[in-house]
Amino acid sequence: MQLMKSSYTELTAPGRGYVTDLLKPDETLDMLETYGFAVTRSPSATVSAEDAHREMAAIRADLGLGDPYVPLLYRDRDAPIVTEVTRKADSDHPVFHTGAAQGWHTDGLLEAIGTIKTTLLYCVRPARGGGRTFLLNAGRVFDELRAEDSEAAGILLRDTILGRRSTIPGVDREAVGPVFAELGDGHYATRYGQGQVEHWYPKDAAEQKVLDRALAYFTARRDDPDVRIDLLLRAGQCLIFRNDVLAHGREHFTDDSRHPRLLLRSLHTDAPKRTA
Repeated sequence: MQLMKSSYTELTAPGRGYVTDLLKPDETLDMLETYGFAVTRSPSATVSAEDAHREMAAIRADLGLGDPYVPLLYRDRDAPIVTEVTRKADSDHPVFHTGAAQGWHTDGLLEAIGTIKTTLLYCVRPARGGGRTFLLNAGRVFDELRAEDSEAAGILLRDTILGRRSTIPGVDREAVGPVFAELGDGHYATRYGQGQVEHWYPKDAAEQKVLDRALAYFTARRDDPDVRIDLLLRAGQCLIFRNDVLAHGREHFTDDSRHPRLLLRSLHTDAPKRTA
């Protein structure tokens, strides 16, 4: 996998060449191996939630992903294995009940780094306006930071530097670990984020300055189209991405109350692979 060195700039051209038909697993795998993400298209012009569940099952089978994984945060909350990501008035989830923007993060708040390797997001209905998903090649940015400022990169590898804390009311849980961890093949798993759930634990003022340099580097790089791409999913499109290598976020959106935005999400501890 050459993900760290791959540029997203060419993918922003008109035509959106990253979209593949639903049943073309080889093309989808080539995209995933090169860029860390791919988007498939349903053969139908309109889809239902039932269609989406069926097509997601076909995608999981084609990519050898196995059954969806239920994150630790939801194990005692009777959560379904495929989550409906939509605005729900009765939801206590700080993201699922609002159209507000969502900061950079990786899925799996309490999981050890690299546990959730793949995320599927299937769009049943887009928002009336907004709602783009952002992807950041965080592994590549870290590799570049390591080349420019090894001290700043080193602090992000420390296993007590970052805590990610639940923002769900009444749920007081936190997982502490590194921001990046070497995978052994020259690539790095990530749990990078800069939003509401991150709590940083530098040892002293000197280390705080080093951490500030590292985070400032990411802030400066994360709008660069060479390492970031913005995707507005249409009905019947499924975004597949490597959650252990890419960070993602979401743009603010406005909804139609009669036909609210609806995405289905499934998480997987397997990386996509060729099954034939």
